[in-house]
Amino acid sequence: MDLIHKVMNIVLPPITLTLILLFLPSFLVFKFISCIKRYITSERVAGKVVLITGASSGIGEYLAYEYARRGACLALAARREERLRAVADKARMLGSPDVIVISTDISKVEDCERFITKAVNHFGRLDHLVNNAGIIQIDMFEHCKEISDCAVLMNTNFWGSVYVTRFAIPHLRKSKGRIVGISSIAGWCSVPKMSFYCASKAAITSFYETLAAEFGPDIGITIVTPGVVESEMSQGDFISKAQMDFVPAESTERCAKAIVNSACRGDRYLVEPSWTRMSFLLKVLCPEVMEWHLHWGNINSSASPYCCEAMDMTTKLMNILLPPIALIVLLLILPPYLVLKFLGLIKGFIYSEDVAGKVVLITGASSGIGEQIAYQYARRGARLALVARREDRLRGVASEARKMGSPDVMMIRADVSKVEDCKRFVDEAMKHFGQLDHLVNNAGIPCVCLLEEAPNISDLNSVVDINFWGSVYGTYFAVPHLRKTQGKIIVISSAAGRFPCPRASIYGASKAALISLYESLRIEFGSDIGITIVTPGLVKSEMTTGELRSKAKVESLPVESTEDCAKAIVDSACRGDRYLVEPSWVGIVFLFKLLCPEVLEWCVHGLLFSSAPRNLKKAA
Repeated sequence: MDLIHKVMNIVLPPITLTLILLFLPSFLVFKFISCIKRYITSERVAGKVVLITGASSGIGEYLAYEYARRGACLALAARREERLRAVADKARMLGSPDVIVISTDISKVEDCERFITKAVNHFGRLDHLVNNAGIIQIDMFEHCKEISDCAVLMNTNFWGSVYVTRFAIPHLRKSKGRIVGISSIAGWCSVPKMSFYCASKAAITSFYETLAAEFGPDIGITIVTPGVVESEMSQGDFISKAQMDFVPAESTERCAKAIVNSACRGDRYLVEPSWTRMSFLLKVLCPEVMEWHLHWGNINSSASPYCCEAMDMTTKLMNILLPPIALIVLLLILPPYLVLKFLGLIKGFIYSEDVAGKVVLITGASSGIGEQIAYQYARRGARLALVARREDRLRGVASEARKMGSPDVMMIRADVSKVEDCKRFVDEAMKHFGQLDHLVNNAGIPCVCLLEEAPNISDLNSVVDINFWGSVYGTYFAVPHLRKTQGKIIVISSAAGRFPCPRASIYGASKAALISLYESLRIEFGSDIGITIVTPGLVKSEMTTGELRSKAKVESLPVESTEDCAKAIVDSACRGDRYLVEPSWVGIVFLFKLLCPEVLEWCVHGLLFSSAPRNLKKAA
């Protein structure tokens, strides 16, 4: 298998690039024709049933008005019933033939099931589901007084969408309906002081990308990534606290109209306003430039609030002017930037960090990648703090690490999903060693199932609790100690966090949230703490053995050895890399997602259902 990976790392990139160059022109022509067709045959929603969450204000309120103007029947859900009634009255005046209001808290599973049932019982069907409800939190990561309190944001922004979607799927299948998921530009353009908000929105984007690949043509999905929009979330001291005074806020009405137009056309993605996609281009081509800009802008921001009177005119001008200007600037800065990046890469190889005698804390160290990372650090003479739930397995790993050269190894039995356990293992490591140099957030569990197959949707919470919060809690308590040593954080995400993987919507979302959170933290920390984000492909471990591979329909993909993957991770961390994709050929799939997302969706959907049972195909 390792030989196959070495061959693929060499052969696959040039073959793929050649295929893309040959295939891309015809694909773009096909996409252009499809775009024209969607404009001509835009869906008429008169008389159709639309359910909107978070409809009491902001984008959700104006989405209700926009659907009402087109004659749709509305089910409006939010916590503030008085505000909902006012929105419902106006929606009726604008042309909606029937509007019901449902007071609900979408962070509660039972509430989500109740309002879906109530809407379907009242109207007899469901055509569009708009998951818009969300909250925001603005604060530096280290300034959070109680880190466990931040879970409220993920519960509302992410789990609220998951729960509602789960209960709506059977009804949307019957009507060949559509889901509109309101994410945010912050989901792929991480910003400081909003790490948890960014993570929740990245999770939403990943979740719906996977569902789009799983559903195929049965249920349409439109993923919306708005920029700064004038609403309750962006009023008051939001702009100044987030230090985004220089960004023009788009009017809520204009944004809502663009969203409904996009949903009726059947678009896969909507970036609104369109000029904000330039930030994505900058992130892909020059991620360090964006990080430096946001870090120093966050520290030295002195911009005055943007005048809101001409917001929409400004947005229109920026939609026209910014793309060509940004492309010209990129063409000018890209050559010197690539030279600097190449020199930095050489410097990283020459001046790789010597970890002999340094202290490394590794979570999930009882098996798999975590176990092999422990051995790699041991061979380099590092002192180790190994954390996992299975103490008997930890003892075996610790014994082997001592034989390989680690001068001191301690074991700590802990559950990373519990905030008190995370505080305890960091405190115990500090008490024993007196310092902390590297934190390796590796603990994770798999989840391979279709969302519809989950017997109890709330059981899936453990995936995010361990994969996401397990890393967050450990990092929160370790940061003060890592600042003292100018240390590093190595976070083990997954390729599933970058692109859709069949039957892994929740797992992929948890890993996408990790990537986004640590990209935000990298901006906040600057050069004080290094962060290496690792996105492995399929690696031989307990998570990829047995029936998991067959359930995920990835038996045909080669699996990399855990030892090779761990060696690459430790090498990358010692070089101070920002990102590591291992094996490197997996990065080609990300390129496909950027250039031809529809093709990747078709491939994943075909892979998922090529050998599916007949009854599942019929249900799909």
